[in-house]
This record gives sequence, C-alpha cells and structure tokens, in this order.
Amino acid sequence: MEHYVSSGSAKIWTFIHDDQNKSKPYLLMCGGGPGINDGLLGCDPLLNHRFNTIRFNQRGCGSSTADEKYDVETTIDDIEQIRQYYSIQKWYIIGHSWGANIALFYALKYPQYCKGIIYLCGIGIQNDDDWNKEFKQNAEVMTPLLEMEVSLLKDFEVNYDVLNYALRSFNKYIKSPMLLKKISKLQTPTLVLCGEKDIRPNWPAIQLSNLLPAATLSMIDGCGHLPWATHPETLSKTIFDWIDKNIK
Repeated sequence: MEHYVSSGSAKIWTFIHDDQNKSKPYLLMCGGGPGINDGLLGCDPLLNHRFNTIRFNQRGCGSSTADEKYDVETTIDDIEQIRQYYSIQKWYIIGHSWGANIALFYALKYPQYCKGIIYLCGIGIQNDDDWNKEFKQNAEVMTPLLEMEVSLLKDFEVNYDVLNYALRSFNKYIKSPMLLKKISKLQTPTLVLCGEKDIRPNWPAIQLSNLLPAATLSMIDGCGHLPWATHPETLSKTIFDWIDKNIK
C-alpha cells in the first residue's frame, strides 16, 4: 500500500505491505544512488516475511516530490518523518551503497529509535581519490560484474540533480569534526555486510566495522554489489542469523 508522508515542503512516497503484522519488527529500506527511485525493490521479497518492510523514494526521486533539498540532513529528517507517520517506536534500518551511510547517519542522530542497522555494500566514510582509482581499475578487470550491475539497474530512474547535490552534501557531512567519535560510541547493533567481489573497494566498510563498537562484519563470497540479485539465500540467511544472535 502506498502512502505519502509530508516532510517540510515535500511529499515522500512510501510503501508498506497490506498484510503487515504488528508482532513482526519494522524495517526501513534505504536504497542506493543517490538519486535512484526504489533501489531495494528486489531485496524486499527476501525480507518481508520476517519484517514489516517499508520502502521509500528519496525526495526528488520516483514518486516523491522535488524541491532541491537533497542534502544528507534533509534525507535523515525525511526518514524520521516516515517513522512518526507509521507510529513506529523502534525499527531496523537497512541501507545499500549510498543508503548504507544514510542508515548509519540516521542512527547517529536517532539512536533511541534504532534496534539495528544493516550496512549493505556501503562505501564507508571517505572521499578518497585512491578509492576512485581502485574502483575504476576493478571495473576494467571485472567487466562482467559491472555489466551485470548495469543490466540489473537499467530500469531504475536516476535524477542526476539529486545525485550531484547529495554527493556534495555527503562530502561536506563527513568532514564534521565529531563524526568519527560519534560513530565510535554508537551502541546500536550493526551488521556490516559486503560482497567479496564488489568492484567498489571494501576496505572503508571494513574500517567502519572496526570502529563501531557493536558491529559484526560479514563477507559474501563471490558476491558483487547487488547480493539480492546474485546471492539471495545467503543474504537473507546472513541477516536473519545476525538478528537471532545479536538482537535481544
């Protein structure tokens, strides 16, 4: 069922399944990009039997309204408005790629509302030229994996205004003098989950897993950037096993 959540001047498109069960925990799904309309659509069926899953379109993307306010802080505030709209006391939050950092940053601002974070194929807290060089080199060497990503994502709409604005905002946000200290004190259980064959270098996410005091690092062998498409059973089992072991 679609719902539009008011957040400032924007209307944020959200989706929750009609058969939600109050006995199941809620899980917000933050897609990648930035600027992609519904990046975790393919992940939803793997998880919604265990969670009440909620997907949303970042403002300016898909069915959400555009207003040129695409910075990190505004996205965090939009997520909090979604939680309030659905009257959720505490939830899990999964973020993929760009969305992994948004999930983490939301938990830093609102730890009281987060039961756990699933940091899926995230790029860490960096704006590093060496990372970009390594990414380009991997893309050349692992061409079939890149071609698979392009094929799987070809039907997604991309708003490049959102993409460019949000990336500039991210680069500014991570320069906050207290950011790493706040991350090092975050007690929210976090699963840092990487694809071993992701052409995006994994070392920033591994660094992050060692900085977070309640983090678990897991690597999916032979997996690229879209584990729900290539390793769906391993992805869901890893998440569920982590929850059963770490969340009380």
